[in-house]
Amino acid sequence: MRKVFVVEDDRFITAIFTMFLRDLGHEFVGRTGSGKEALEKCRELRPDVVLMDIHLEGDLDGIQTAEMLKRELEVPIIYISSDTSSQVIERAIVSNSYGYLVKPINKKELGISIDLAYYKHKVDLEQKQREQSYREFISDSPMPIVVVRNGNVMYLNRLGLDVFKTHYIEDVISTPIKNYVHEDSYEEFCEVIDSFVSADKRIQPFLAKMKTVHGDLYWAEITGSKVNFNNQQSLQLIIRDVSQDKLNEKKVLAQNNALFEINKPYFVLNAAMDVIQLNQNARELLKGEDILGNNITNYITSNLDWIDLLKDKSYQCLDKHEVEISFLNQETKKFNLHIVCSISGNIAEILLVEKCL
Repeated sequence: MRKVFVVEDDRFITAIFTMFLRDLGHEFVGRTGSGKEALEKCRELRPDVVLMDIHLEGDLDGIQTAEMLKRELEVPIIYISSDTSSQVIERAIVSNSYGYLVKPINKKELGISIDLAYYKHKVDLEQKQREQSYREFISDSPMPIVVVRNGNVMYLNRLGLDVFKTHYIEDVISTPIKNYVHEDSYEEFCEVIDSFVSADKRIQPFLAKMKTVHGDLYWAEITGSKVNFNNQQSLQLIIRDVSQDKLNEKKVLAQNNALFEINKPYFVLNAAMDVIQLNQNARELLKGEDILGNNITNYITSNLDWIDLLKDKSYQCLDKHEVEISFLNQETKKFNLHIVCSISGNIAEILLVEKCL
């Protein structure tokens, strides 16, 4: 049983509706012929469905009243009218009504319209609640999220705005996402995004050179998945600025290259003491012997205390991380020891650089 409120200034027609609603098993909760009074009574009665005549007495017509009721109370409206002019029909369509019945009203059609309006409205509310939850989720997400549909940006969260380097969502909304891709990455970006639209899969992380709203460049790691946004299938992109990571990689590479070019022996070991890198001076120290991939302890004759400390994780006890190493070829050198640890404290790499005297 649905609670139905009728907005109709013709008492005879209202009496017919009352009879129809009773026969259909619904509850007639009230009527009025005024748009203003309809607002007041619906706030009090909270009907499940409203039957709304389009032409009403007073300042508000039925369509204006329906729009106000929908904004304030989220109640489904079914228009009832003998007016079938294109202008009125167009206004009714734009107002997102849940039906349009032409007088005289048929009882069976009325019953079907009420049930359809009620259940469609229920589904719409559930969808709206899911979308609201989704909006709250992405707004509070610790990741920069951008929602794209038909190639245009439809929504982005606060961190997404930070990536585009703007405080105003209006700067980005409804603009093509491809506007923010640098020409160096444009072809790959378009290929990944366009192929994803026609496939049911996630976008695996890929790197792209992007632009902010002001044209500043940055490196981004991008991944994505399909989502339902505003009741339409869309693309959710996570765009993470990795410019600093890329810069750090370049710095490490440059420093690594510089170390290999210094005129001192230089070894890189893994946690198992295997040699994973060495420079030309290190090879000359060992008389050209190829030790790459082999354990460095196979080439040391004495002074192994530092290795024992590394194995039992007491490397913090090494005095100034300086060690003296004697090799099988009788060469003895002092090395600065540098230890690279993972976040858990485990050794990732060991660097040995001959100490400058």
